[in-house]
Amino acid sequence: MTAADVLGRYLIAKKDVPVYDAPFGTRIGTIKKGNSTPEVYSYLVRQGQVFWVFDYTIPGQTPGAYYALQSPDAFSLSSVPGNVAIAPNVLPSVDVFPAGSLKKYAIFGALGLLALLILKK
Repeated sequence: MTAADVLGRYLIAKKDVPVYDAPFGTRIGTIKKGNSTPEVYSYLVRQGQVFWVFDYTIPGQTPGAYYALQSPDAFSLSSVPGNVAIAPNVLPSVDVFPAGSLKKYAIFGALGLLALLILKK
């Protein structure tokens, strides 16, 4: 079987398998043991290793993909989808705009712009 034979099929994780944002990139999640991947969209060979490519495009946003490194003990092959579940890495949540702060800065910005227009005359 070749990598091309896997396209359009599904992989079932035999163990927890890390997924990445690019080949040899940042780990962004895990396919938990027993869960299925989405349909294999493509594959890449980088530095002699095969990475499976999965589409995660969200309607209305830029298309995207994530990658899993092929390992003989990582996946079994399936023709039908199973339970597709990717556990994201747990990252700390940072509130970039705390409640009310954006409104406060918009008001100061508008007042500053108004002052510039008045002083310019």
